[in-house]
Amino acid sequence: MIKKPVPVLFFSLYLLLGLFIYGDYGMSWDEELQRAHGLVSTQYVNQFVGHTGEGYAVEHLHTYQHRFYGVWFSLPAVWLEKALGLEGFREQFRLRHLLVFLIFWLSAILFYRLLEERFGHWKWGLLGVAMLALCPRIFAHSFYNPKDLPLLSLYILGSFSLFRFWTKPTVGSALFHGLATGMLIAMRVTGVILPATTLFLIAADLLANRLRQPMWYKKYALALPVYLFAASAFTILFWPFLWEQPWRHFMETFDAMSQYGWEGKVIFRGQLLAGSELPWYYIPFWMGISIPLVYLLLFISGLVFLLPPVLGNLMRDKRLWANEEQRKDWAMLALLLAPLAAIIIKDSIVYDGWRHLFFIYPCLVYLAVYGLQSLLALTRKWPLGWRQALVGITALSLINAAWFMVRYHPHQNVYFNALAPGNLVGKYDLDYWGLSYKQGFEALAKIDPREKIKVACNAFPGELNWRFLKPALRARFELVDKSRMEEADYFISDFRHWAEGFRLLREREGPYSGEEVYAIKVGETTILGIYRQQPLKDALPVQ
Repeated sequence: MIKKPVPVLFFSLYLLLGLFIYGDYGMSWDEELQRAHGLVSTQYVNQFVGHTGEGYAVEHLHTYQHRFYGVWFSLPAVWLEKALGLEGFREQFRLRHLLVFLIFWLSAILFYRLLEERFGHWKWGLLGVAMLALCPRIFAHSFYNPKDLPLLSLYILGSFSLFRFWTKPTVGSALFHGLATGMLIAMRVTGVILPATTLFLIAADLLANRLRQPMWYKKYALALPVYLFAASAFTILFWPFLWEQPWRHFMETFDAMSQYGWEGKVIFRGQLLAGSELPWYYIPFWMGISIPLVYLLLFISGLVFLLPPVLGNLMRDKRLWANEEQRKDWAMLALLLAPLAAIIIKDSIVYDGWRHLFFIYPCLVYLAVYGLQSLLALTRKWPLGWRQALVGITALSLINAAWFMVRYHPHQNVYFNALAPGNLVGKYDLDYWGLSYKQGFEALAKIDPREKIKVACNAFPGELNWRFLKPALRARFELVDKSRMEEADYFISDFRHWAEGFRLLREREGPYSGEEVYAIKVGETTILGIYRQQPLKDALPVQ
């Protein structure tokens, strides 16, 4: 698939890097629940095929509270876990972290091919992959997020297959695109955006060509039905909840997700807000402060350069695109804007920053690459310094992102750009999934040499990361519920609070009244702190 030596070297080194560092990341909030989804579905599959072996869950899939979630990732992960005989909590989730990374790495190769074909040179493909991987938040999540990152990877696959199908609608390309569509929808029902976009683009083509080529529709006479059938069949195949009464269960899922409620709160611009209270610009704002600025500026440039050809095509030929390259550009724009518009128009509940829409980031990168290529073409007749400046600024942005990622490893998930400067505690959600508890426990074990240390944690990920520790290290800690703080030696906090918790933090009261013995900082922001609750009587002083 990749023949040029530089890209081969790049992807080889990227793979080695991922294999070397994937174990550095902690456990995130929802990972155990995602495994439960896989266990329930595995039990259902076993029962469906008449297998009478070990049962993995106490609930039946059709009465399971979370039956509406896709299991494209969580189901095979359980199968692989069982095949490898992994019984330990730590080993089970290290496997999932590795799988998330490997899927993302493979999708990065596909993204490279997509960009190379569109922009005509391997350097453009490599630039796009660099922007994809050197987005600190995306990079971090690609090592542990079992929901949003597999979805992003499948969205790349869906975009790649859409290009194949739309430009050459054959039975083979229809089956390939149907496979990608089924996998995407079986990961999250949001994936229906892909077939909807596919049908919209085909309809636009049909309308634009109905007068010039009256028989043009015959291109899709066979391929389109094959695609729709394949997409439906693969969606059902990869999603056991749809194996019985597929249409009814699919509509139940769609309705449930459309009306999804969330009772938590988020911190946004210094305010504590319920999910239903967030402004319409929540997602665009978060993207604006947590994606490297130069990437965003290049993306905006790409949007600007898309407009003149569109206006010219509409005025001259009454159609949106005139060639295959413009068709691809519009496909990526549609795949970017459709989910964003749906979230805003439907006033859907979102939280935890923009992670629910991480999957549109490759489309943003595509348009950023288009923007840079267009800027370089525009300045071709200008003094050489302009082109050198554009290339230099882009390169410096990539280097700056890489430096941040190295300096603050493995906490790239708390990246903010220059539009959100200073200490951000109490202004935005930070380590909202609590991965830094892992590093907190590891640091505390070095600070306090006692054999048994009693620790209270602010949030549930504290327990997850305690269970995720190596057995010898885990044995040194005893978890204490924070309602019994008087029994704890230390309190570890990720600062995910509601109003009272932030008051205690600001005024250094309650569990925050003791000495801060350790803190993890990203820039000027403390994302995790450890506070002494009891004086050490049988240990050396904390250094």
